[in-house]
Order: sequence, then structure tokens, then C-alpha cells
Amino acid sequence: MDLLRLVAVAVLLALPTRGRCSGGDGGDDMHPIVLVPGYGSNRLDARLTATYEPAAPLCGAREGEGWFELWPNHAATRDPSQAPCLAEQMSLVYDAVADDYRNAAGVVTRVPSFASTRALIGWDPLVRQLEAMGYRDGESLFAAPYDFRYAVAPHGHPSAEGARYFGRLARLIEWASRRNEGRPAVVVAHSYGCALTYQFLLARPLAWRRRFVKHAVFLAAALGGFAEGMNMLSSGAGSGLPNVARPARARLARSQQSALWRLPTPMVFGDRPVVVTKNSTYSANNIVEFLDAIGFTEGVSPYVTRVLPMWQALPPPMVPVTSMYGVGVMTPETFVYGEDGFEGTPEVVYGDGDGDMNMVSLVATEKEWSGVEGQILKVVRLPGVCHTGFFSDDLALKKVVAEIQEVAVSIELHQKRENLVLSE
Repeated sequence: MDLLRLVAVAVLLALPTRGRCSGGDGGDDMHPIVLVPGYGSNRLDARLTATYEPAAPLCGAREGEGWFELWPNHAATRDPSQAPCLAEQMSLVYDAVADDYRNAAGVVTRVPSFASTRALIGWDPLVRQLEAMGYRDGESLFAAPYDFRYAVAPHGHPSAEGARYFGRLARLIEWASRRNEGRPAVVVAHSYGCALTYQFLLARPLAWRRRFVKHAVFLAAALGGFAEGMNMLSSGAGSGLPNVARPARARLARSQQSALWRLPTPMVFGDRPVVVTKNSTYSANNIVEFLDAIGFTEGVSPYVTRVLPMWQALPPPMVPVTSMYGVGVMTPETFVYGEDGFEGTPEVVYGDGDGDMNMVSLVATEKEWSGVEGQILKVVRLPGVCHTGFFSDDLALKKVVAEIQEVAVSIELHQKRENLVLSE
């Protein structure tokens, strides 16, 4: 028996350790990783065609010049004269007849560097950590950027851009698996990317999920929307365009399909007061009245038909999930408008969350999925970590890397060790 134990120890020492690669495609014990960014965290290119009719001559200066970087556009955020052009070219149009969203006339867009981490904005610290573990861009580490102005739609409603992205994401995950000896992928998503990933998983057959997705790591997944989403639609706050007048910011926010996905959902928020005016109180249960009150009546139909059906319930995705989020950060919870109504600046009442996402939404997954047979869920709360802190806070970054390492690297190693013990 002692000799058998010595042999088992020797074999264990010879096995690959965490973070060590045995080959260029990530090593024998590593699952491929696919990163899904949050809103505004990847690049968008655009080109202007002859059908583009700019509101001001300056905005048409690039017509016929080919592709240029539409987002991020640092010049537009610094130069007030260029900011309205960016807002105009970033806006979408909801075609009520076609029941779908599209670019403004004459604006053509694309998402560059699909599959590569070079497409991501702000993810460099995490990417470097994963590369230090042995992951390689395009071999065992991939990214799935998308046009974050869009979303997807429920069955029976067209969503050309959303369907195109889901198709590309499925093919990327399948390719990542084939590229790495058939190992299923670990999908790591942040913020709005979590909502898209979640709906993507629900849309794929269960057999496909179990074959190609080893684990999903959700960073700041608020699958019930958030209170700030209502303020964004009323005022255009959070557009990233400080040099654009408030009405133009609001028009930009309201044009984007993804803006309606930010709204707090009735299932998660219920009748909690989110927006309060002199004469009315608005919660997730009366969003339609809120949209009418802010003058966004054209948003009512797509909200009721294309958004609400997708978030009436939160069925478990039936793949293992790790949910990581920050807590203990002052987060906007209620917006109280005074005598000036929606034209004024609201007083903000704060509650718990990660600074952007409210606690009631961050905990929605554990409330709905805990105890569901067949659904593996691990929750990691990070006190004091803000919404984007996963990429800037050293401690949070280490925690994220440790969780990814646990599910992407060490699972097969643990299985090997268990088999050795059993055989002994």
C-alpha cells in the first residue's frame, strides 16, 4: 500500500499544474475561453454612403472616405463641434413596419476584429492575466464583440443584427472547442454581455449547451435591468457624450434597441418606486406610462412586444454558472424630479449595489436558480467593488482570475487526481 501511495504521488507531481501550458493551443488541462464584453466595451467602425444626409455639413466630411472608427471617438468627446455628428451616426431607427432596428440612412457599420481580444476596450488587465496562464489570442482565448446598440427579440419578431450576432457567437464557441481538442468553452461575460449571453444560452438546444459550454462566468449580471435605465431614457444620462445637448443625448439613448433592455423588469423590481415626479410615481410595473410621460411613445410598442416577453421569467440556463458582483457601493435607486419635471435634474436616492446595478437585480439569479435541480450556481460577492472594478481593482481582478482558473484549468486535473485516489 505504501508503494502504491508513492507511485500515486509521483504521478500527481508529474501532472500539469494550474496555469501551466503543455502546448501552443492552451495545454492538455485548459478549456478555451470566450469573452463577451459589456455595453460600449468594443469598437465599432462606420462608413458613410451617398445616401447619408447630415444635419450639419461637418458631419458629412467623411462621406466616401471608407471605414473609420465610430466608437470610441475621443475627438468627438473633446470637440463640441464633432459631438453632434457622433450622436447622429450612432443613432438607430426603429422601423415599425419591418418591426426591427437599423442604422440611420447612409450609415453602414461593422464590428472589427471579431474573435480577437484586440476588439475589446478596458479588458487588457484581465487578458494579460489570462495570457500569463498560458492562453493565447485566437488559439485558446477569444472575444465575441458585438454592436452594443442592438439587442435580440423574442420568437415571432425579427432581429437581423441580434440573430447575426447569436449565429457568430455559436460558431465561435464551436470553433474554440474544435481548436482545443473538443473541450467545451468557458464563457466570461460582463454587464450587458451577461444579458446577451444568458438569452443566447436559452436560445440554444440543451444538448448544444452541454456539449459546447463548460461554464459561464457572469460579472455584474443584472438580469432584471437597473434603475438608472429609466433615467437614461428620460435625460440621456450616461451616453458618454458630455458635449452633446441634453435633448440630443436623450434622442440617441431612445433610438438604441439595447436601451429598452436596461429598464428594470417587473419580475425583479415589482412596484418599487424608481422615478418620482410631483404627480406620479413610476415603477417597473408601469413603464408604459413612464415612456408616455417622457414623450417616448414610439418606444411603447417595441418595449411591450420585443422586450417584456424576454424578461417575464428567468429560467435557469442549465449550464454551470459563477455569478460575481460588487456590493456595498452607493447605487442610484430612485430619481425624484421637482417642479421642472423631466426637464430638471432629479434628486437621487441611493441604495446598495455596485454603483450602477441595483442589488435586487444582481441577486436575481441566485433567487431564481438556487436549489433548481441540475443548475449549478456559485455566487461570489465582492464588497466595495464597483461595476467596472473587475478590470481595475487588483483584488477583484485576482478573484476573477481565480474563478476562471477554477473552472477553465483545474477541472480535468481534479478529475485525474480523483481517479488516481479511486484506483489506489
